[in-house]
Amino acid sequence: MMLEHLGEKQAAASIVGAIERTLGERTLRTRDLGGNADTTACGKAVADMVD
Repeated sequence: MMLEHLGEKQAAASIVGAIERTLGERTLRTRDLGGNADTTACGKAVADMVD
């Protein structure tokens, strides 16, 4: 949301897309979201999926 506020709509969309793709894979979700990944693994997966 901060990136959108700053006018960086493409960067914001890239990050949101990466989060959505990560959450789409059950193995990359943290336990509170029904997966088994820890926060480090989940965060790395999001970072790896950013366009």
